[in-house]
Amino acid sequence: MIKTDNSSKPQKALATALLLGIFCLLWGNSAFAQHFSHTYRYTGDVEIDHIPDHDDILPGVPDNLILRFSAGVTLVKLTLKDADAKVININFRYNPVANRVFIWPLPELPESDYYVVDWGVIDPEKKLMSGQFLFSAGPEAVLPSSLVTEEDEEHIMVPDYRLIEPGSFLGPGQ
Repeated sequence: MIKTDNSSKPQKALATALLLGIFCLLWGNSAFAQHFSHTYRYTGDVEIDHIPDHDDILPGVPDNLILRFSAGVTLVKLTLKDADAKVININFRYNPVANRVFIWPLPELPESDYYVVDWGVIDPEKKLMSGQFLFSAGPEAVLPSSLVTEEDEEHIMVPDYRLIEPGSFLGPGQ
């Protein structure tokens, strides 16, 4: 008869349970963060950083919006809305020149519980990259995502497609 030491079985079970628990916590937090940080939709390799950051609480209204990309992109959309989804005129005009950094000066903004920035760019491979971020500003400002209900969130599906060359719209002989 062979005697075995069973004292390591509970330790292995405990270690396995602990690892499983850590995995579930990390995966759960990742899923939670993905739900509340729908900051951009894109399938390419270009990365973005923006100021203010998503869900920032600022002491005062910023002077500029700053979008920084890891590659040259063409800014095709930049809108700012207040908490009531009213568009604030920031004088955005399309410019076909690609860039990695866009600094957009802001006018005096109306008071709002939070602000929503929607943006869209075309990457070097002609893929659409678009996103949204929220920020709040002022001495009594609170976390913007805490004020947005799930019904208020925009659920936009952006297809991954290549843009058609502008010359292809011209008819025969043009």
